[in-house]
Amino acid sequence: MKNSQLAHSFVASLVLLAASLGGCSDLKDALPEASTASLSVHPDGWIIPASANFHGKSIRENNWDMRDCQPCHGKLFDGGISKTSCRTCHTKPGGPENCTTCHGGVNNAPPPDLSNRTDRAVKSVGAHQTHVSGTSFAAAVSCAECHSVPATVYDPGHVDSGSPAEVVFNAGLSTMRTGVVPGGPRVTPQPSYDPASAKCSNTYCHGAFVNGNGDFAPVWNDPSGTQMACGTCHGDVTKTSAAERALPKTRAQGGTHPNFTACYICHAEVVDANVKIINPSKHINGKLNVAGEERSF
Repeated sequence: MKNSQLAHSFVASLVLLAASLGGCSDLKDALPEASTASLSVHPDGWIIPASANFHGKSIRENNWDMRDCQPCHGKLFDGGISKTSCRTCHTKPGGPENCTTCHGGVNNAPPPDLSNRTDRAVKSVGAHQTHVSGTSFAAAVSCAECHSVPATVYDPGHVDSGSPAEVVFNAGLSTMRTGVVPGGPRVTPQPSYDPASAKCSNTYCHGAFVNGNGDFAPVWNDPSGTQMACGTCHGDVTKTSAAERALPKTRAQGGTHPNFTACYICHAEVVDANVKIINPSKHINGKLNVAGEERSF
Protein backbone atom coordinates (compact mmCIF):
# COMPACT_ATOMS: atom_id res chain seq x y z
CA MET A 1 0.00 0.00 0.00
CA LYS A 2 1.28 3.44 -0.92
CA ASN A 3 2.07 5.99 1.73
CA SER A 4 -0.77 8.28 0.57
CA GLN A 5 -3.31 5.48 0.97
CA LEU A 6 -2.05 4.71 4.48
CA ALA A 7 -2.42 8.33 5.46
CA HIS A 8 -6.00 8.52 4.20
CA SER A 9 -6.89 5.32 6.07
CA PHE A 10 -5.40 6.63 9.33
CA VAL A 11 -7.33 9.91 9.03
CA ALA A 12 -10.57 8.03 8.36
CA SER A 13 -10.01 5.90 11.44
CA LEU A 14 -9.53 8.99 13.60
CA VAL A 15 -12.77 10.50 12.27
CA LEU A 16 -14.74 7.31 13.07
CA LEU A 17 -13.21 7.12 16.56
CA ALA A 18 -14.10 10.74 17.28
CA ALA A 19 -17.67 10.20 16.07
CA SER A 20 -17.95 7.13 18.25
CA LEU A 21 -16.66 8.92 21.34
CA GLY A 22 -18.95 11.82 20.65
CA GLY A 23 -21.95 9.50 20.50
CA CYS A 24 -21.06 7.92 23.88
CA SER A 25 -20.70 11.37 25.36
CA ASP A 26 -24.15 12.38 24.16
CA LEU A 27 -25.71 9.24 25.69
CA LYS A 28 -23.90 9.75 28.99
CA ASP A 29 -25.11 13.31 29.26
CA ALA A 30 -28.70 12.11 28.88
CA LEU A 31 -28.51 9.56 31.76
CA PRO A 32 -30.22 10.46 35.08
CA GLU A 33 -28.16 11.06 38.17
CA ALA A 34 -27.75 8.15 40.56
CA SER A 35 -30.57 7.97 43.15
CA THR A 36 -29.72 7.94 46.84
CA ALA A 37 -33.38 7.52 48.04
CA SER A 38 -34.41 4.27 49.76
CA LEU A 39 -37.43 2.26 48.67
CA SER A 40 -40.56 3.52 50.50
CA VAL A 41 -43.44 1.13 51.15
CA HIS A 42 -45.50 3.44 53.36
CA PRO A 43 -46.58 7.04 52.67
CA ASP A 44 -44.87 10.04 54.24
CA GLY A 45 -45.86 10.58 57.87
CA TRP A 46 -46.51 6.88 58.51
CA ILE A 47 -44.93 7.03 61.98
CA ILE A 48 -45.96 10.60 62.85
CA PRO A 49 -49.12 10.68 65.03
CA ALA A 50 -50.18 14.13 63.78
CA SER A 51 -49.95 13.09 60.15
CA ALA A 52 -52.99 12.24 58.04
CA ASN A 53 -51.02 9.17 56.96
CA PHE A 54 -50.25 7.95 60.51
CA HIS A 55 -50.32 4.16 60.56
CA GLY A 56 -52.63 4.06 63.57
CA LYS A 57 -55.37 5.69 61.48
CA SER A 58 -54.85 3.18 58.72
CA ILE A 59 -55.09 0.29 61.19
CA ARG A 60 -58.27 1.74 62.65
CA GLU A 61 -59.80 1.92 59.16
CA ASN A 62 -58.85 -1.75 58.81
CA ASN A 63 -60.96 -2.53 61.90
CA TRP A 64 -57.84 -2.78 64.09
CA ASP A 65 -56.55 -5.80 62.19
CA MET A 66 -52.74 -5.72 62.24
CA ARG A 67 -52.12 -9.07 60.60
CA ASP A 68 -51.38 -7.37 57.28
CA CYS A 69 -48.22 -6.00 58.90
CA GLN A 70 -46.82 -9.41 59.77
CA PRO A 71 -45.59 -10.59 56.32
CA CYS A 72 -43.03 -7.77 56.35
CA HIS A 73 -42.50 -7.06 60.06
CA GLY A 74 -42.66 -10.64 61.29
CA LYS A 75 -45.22 -12.69 63.18
CA LEU A 76 -44.02 -11.13 66.43
CA PHE A 77 -43.61 -7.68 64.84
CA ASP A 78 -39.91 -7.84 65.68
CA GLY A 79 -38.49 -7.03 62.25
CA GLY A 80 -39.14 -9.82 59.76
CA ILE A 81 -37.94 -9.35 56.20
CA SER A 82 -38.27 -5.58 56.56
CA LYS A 83 -35.63 -5.57 59.32
CA THR A 84 -37.74 -2.87 61.01
CA SER A 85 -39.21 -3.82 64.38
CA CYS A 86 -42.55 -2.40 65.48
CA ARG A 87 -41.45 -3.14 69.05
CA THR A 88 -39.08 -0.20 69.06
CA CYS A 89 -42.13 1.93 69.89
CA HIS A 90 -44.60 -0.76 70.99
CA THR A 91 -42.59 -2.04 73.94
CA LYS A 92 -45.36 -3.72 75.98
CA PRO A 93 -46.04 -7.48 75.85
CA GLY A 94 -47.55 -8.41 72.50
CA GLY A 95 -46.03 -5.38 70.81
CA PRO A 96 -48.65 -3.50 68.78
CA GLU A 97 -51.25 -6.10 69.73
CA ASN A 98 -51.11 -5.10 73.41
CA CYS A 99 -54.54 -3.94 74.66
CA THR A 100 -53.31 -0.42 75.39
CA THR A 101 -52.32 0.16 71.77
CA CYS A 102 -55.99 0.76 70.97
CA HIS A 103 -57.54 1.69 74.34
CA GLY A 104 -56.25 2.42 77.80
CA GLY A 105 -52.90 3.60 79.06
CA VAL A 106 -52.32 3.08 82.77
CA ASN A 107 -54.15 -0.22 82.36
CA ASN A 108 -56.17 -1.94 79.65
CA ALA A 109 -59.31 0.13 80.16
CA PRO A 110 -60.09 3.60 78.79
CA PRO A 111 -59.11 6.37 78.85
CA PRO A 112 -58.15 6.93 76.19
CA ASP A 113 -60.84 5.25 74.15
CA LEU A 114 -60.53 4.07 70.54
CA SER A 115 -60.77 7.68 69.35
CA ASN A 116 -58.16 8.86 71.87
CA ARG A 117 -60.77 10.64 73.99
CA THR A 118 -60.36 11.01 77.75
CA ASP A 119 -63.51 12.85 78.87
CA ARG A 120 -65.43 10.75 81.39
CA ALA A 121 -68.71 12.11 80.02
CA VAL A 122 -68.05 10.15 76.82
CA LYS A 123 -69.74 6.76 77.04
CA SER A 124 -66.70 4.87 75.76
CA VAL A 125 -64.66 6.36 78.62
CA GLY A 126 -67.22 6.66 81.42
CA ALA A 127 -66.40 5.11 84.80
CA HIS A 128 -63.90 2.53 83.57
CA GLN A 129 -61.11 3.69 85.85
CA THR A 130 -63.38 3.95 88.89
CA HIS A 131 -64.13 0.25 88.45
CA VAL A 132 -60.83 -1.29 87.35
CA SER A 133 -58.59 0.82 89.60
CA GLY A 134 -60.75 0.75 92.71
CA THR A 135 -61.72 3.59 95.04
CA SER A 136 -61.52 4.49 98.71
CA PHE A 137 -64.71 2.51 99.35
CA ALA A 138 -64.49 -0.43 96.95
CA ALA A 139 -61.80 -2.72 95.59
CA ALA A 140 -61.07 -2.94 91.89
CA VAL A 141 -63.19 -5.22 89.74
CA SER A 142 -62.00 -7.11 86.70
CA CYS A 143 -62.91 -6.26 83.12
CA ALA A 144 -64.56 -9.70 82.94
CA GLU A 145 -67.38 -8.49 85.21
CA CYS A 146 -68.85 -6.56 82.30
CA HIS A 147 -67.08 -7.83 79.17
CA SER A 148 -66.01 -11.04 77.50
CA VAL A 149 -62.26 -10.46 77.72
CA PRO A 150 -60.50 -11.96 74.66
CA ALA A 151 -57.38 -14.06 75.00
CA THR A 152 -56.13 -12.62 71.72
CA VAL A 153 -56.97 -9.54 69.69
CA TYR A 154 -58.85 -11.52 67.06
CA ASP A 155 -61.03 -13.68 69.31
CA PRO A 156 -64.74 -13.65 68.36
CA GLY A 157 -66.65 -10.74 69.83
CA HIS A 158 -63.69 -8.39 69.96
CA VAL A 159 -62.54 -6.46 66.88
CA ASP A 160 -64.98 -8.35 64.67
CA SER A 161 -67.94 -6.53 66.25
CA GLY A 162 -68.65 -2.84 66.01
CA SER A 163 -68.96 -0.22 68.72
CA PRO A 164 -70.19 0.11 71.37
CA ALA A 165 -68.41 -2.68 73.22
CA GLU A 166 -70.62 -5.56 74.30
CA VAL A 167 -71.60 -5.52 77.98
CA VAL A 168 -72.45 -9.05 79.03
CA PHE A 169 -72.02 -9.34 82.85
CA ASN A 170 -70.31 -12.73 82.67
CA ALA A 171 -68.59 -12.86 86.05
CA GLY A 172 -69.96 -13.51 89.53
CA LEU A 173 -69.99 -10.16 91.32
CA SER A 174 -72.58 -8.31 89.24
CA THR A 175 -74.90 -11.33 89.37
CA MET A 176 -74.32 -12.24 93.02
CA ARG A 177 -77.40 -13.81 94.66
CA THR A 178 -77.97 -12.64 98.21
CA GLY A 179 -80.18 -13.74 101.09
CA VAL A 180 -80.66 -13.13 104.80
CA VAL A 181 -80.07 -16.71 105.93
CA PRO A 182 -78.60 -19.72 104.10
CA GLY A 183 -81.31 -21.58 102.24
CA GLY A 184 -83.76 -18.70 102.60
CA PRO A 185 -85.26 -16.46 99.89
CA ARG A 186 -82.67 -14.75 97.74
CA VAL A 187 -82.44 -11.72 95.54
CA THR A 188 -81.21 -12.79 92.10
CA PRO A 189 -79.99 -9.85 90.02
CA GLN A 190 -80.74 -9.69 86.31
CA PRO A 191 -78.12 -7.14 85.26
CA SER A 192 -78.41 -5.18 82.05
CA TYR A 193 -76.86 -2.17 80.36
CA ASP A 194 -78.71 0.24 78.08
CA PRO A 195 -76.23 1.80 75.61
CA ALA A 196 -78.72 4.55 74.71
CA SER A 197 -79.12 5.91 78.25
CA ALA A 198 -75.78 4.52 79.53
CA LYS A 199 -77.56 3.09 82.58
CA CYS A 200 -76.70 -0.12 84.43
CA SER A 201 -79.65 -1.85 86.05
CA ASN A 202 -80.19 -4.72 88.49
CA THR A 203 -76.57 -5.39 89.44
CA TYR A 204 -75.52 -6.66 92.86
CA CYS A 205 -72.80 -4.03 93.09
CA HIS A 206 -75.35 -1.21 92.68
CA GLY A 207 -78.17 -2.23 95.00
CA ALA A 208 -79.72 -5.47 93.74
CA PHE A 209 -79.19 -7.29 97.04
CA VAL A 210 -81.14 -7.97 100.23
CA ASN A 211 -82.10 -4.65 101.88
CA GLY A 212 -80.52 -2.71 99.02
CA ASN A 213 -81.94 -0.25 96.52
CA GLY A 214 -82.74 -2.68 93.73
CA ASP A 215 -84.24 0.01 91.52
CA PHE A 216 -81.09 2.14 91.43
CA ALA A 217 -79.75 2.47 87.88
CA PRO A 218 -76.49 4.45 87.84
CA VAL A 219 -75.54 6.43 84.76
CA TRP A 220 -72.22 5.08 83.50
CA ASN A 221 -70.83 8.33 82.12
CA ASP A 222 -72.06 10.79 84.77
CA PRO A 223 -68.91 12.56 86.05
CA SER A 224 -70.65 14.30 88.97
CA GLY A 225 -69.87 11.62 91.57
CA THR A 226 -73.51 11.36 92.66
CA GLN A 227 -73.81 7.87 91.15
CA MET A 228 -71.54 6.43 93.83
CA ALA A 229 -72.66 8.51 96.82
CA CYS A 230 -73.32 6.64 100.06
CA GLY A 231 -77.01 5.80 100.13
CA THR A 232 -77.44 5.15 96.43
CA CYS A 233 -76.99 1.37 96.68
CA HIS A 234 -78.41 0.95 100.19
CA GLY A 235 -80.04 3.66 102.24
CA ASP A 236 -81.47 7.03 101.31
CA VAL A 237 -79.40 9.86 99.84
CA THR A 238 -81.98 12.43 100.98
CA LYS A 239 -81.35 11.83 104.69
CA THR A 240 -79.35 14.25 106.82
CA SER A 241 -76.58 12.22 108.44
CA ALA A 242 -74.19 9.79 106.78
CA ALA A 243 -75.44 6.95 109.01
CA GLU A 244 -79.04 7.60 108.00
CA ARG A 245 -78.10 7.79 104.34
CA ALA A 246 -76.31 4.43 104.60
CA LEU A 247 -79.00 2.55 106.54
CA PRO A 248 -80.26 -0.44 104.50
CA LYS A 249 -84.01 -1.19 104.31
CA THR A 250 -85.56 -1.81 107.72
CA ARG A 251 -88.70 -3.80 108.44
CA ALA A 252 -90.72 -0.59 108.21
CA GLN A 253 -89.40 -0.17 104.69
CA GLY A 254 -90.05 -3.76 103.64
CA GLY A 255 -86.59 -5.05 104.51
CA THR A 256 -84.99 -6.98 107.32
CA HIS A 257 -82.20 -4.71 108.57
CA PRO A 258 -82.40 -3.46 112.19
CA ASN A 259 -83.25 0.21 112.55
CA PHE A 260 -79.81 0.89 113.99
CA THR A 261 -77.46 3.50 112.55
CA ALA A 262 -74.22 2.76 114.43
CA CYS A 263 -72.87 0.76 111.47
CA TYR A 264 -69.44 0.22 112.99
CA ILE A 265 -70.84 -1.79 115.92
CA CYS A 266 -71.66 -4.73 113.65
CA HIS A 267 -69.37 -3.94 110.71
CA ALA A 268 -66.21 -2.83 112.52
CA GLU A 269 -63.87 -4.38 109.94
CA VAL A 270 -65.53 -2.42 107.15
CA VAL A 271 -66.55 0.99 108.47
CA ASP A 272 -65.57 3.30 111.31
CA ALA A 273 -67.67 5.43 113.71
CA ASN A 274 -67.78 8.23 111.13
CA VAL A 275 -69.27 5.88 108.51
CA LYS A 276 -66.04 5.91 106.54
CA ILE A 277 -65.03 2.72 104.75
CA ILE A 278 -61.77 1.53 106.29
CA ASN A 279 -61.29 -1.63 104.28
CA PRO A 280 -62.49 -1.34 100.65
CA SER A 281 -61.73 -5.01 100.00
CA LYS A 282 -64.51 -5.98 102.45
CA HIS A 283 -67.11 -3.70 100.86
CA ILE A 284 -69.08 -4.66 97.72
CA ASN A 285 -67.24 -7.98 97.61
CA GLY A 286 -70.15 -10.41 97.49
CA LYS A 287 -69.87 -11.35 101.17
CA LEU A 288 -71.52 -10.32 104.40
CA ASN A 289 -69.20 -9.09 107.13
CA VAL A 290 -70.84 -9.03 110.57
CA ALA A 291 -69.08 -9.01 113.96
CA GLY A 292 -65.74 -9.84 112.36
CA GLU A 293 -67.11 -12.86 110.49
CA GLU A 294 -67.17 -12.75 106.72
CA ARG A 295 -69.40 -15.24 105.00
CA SER A 296 -70.79 -15.84 101.57
CA PHE A 297 -74.47 -15.47 100.93
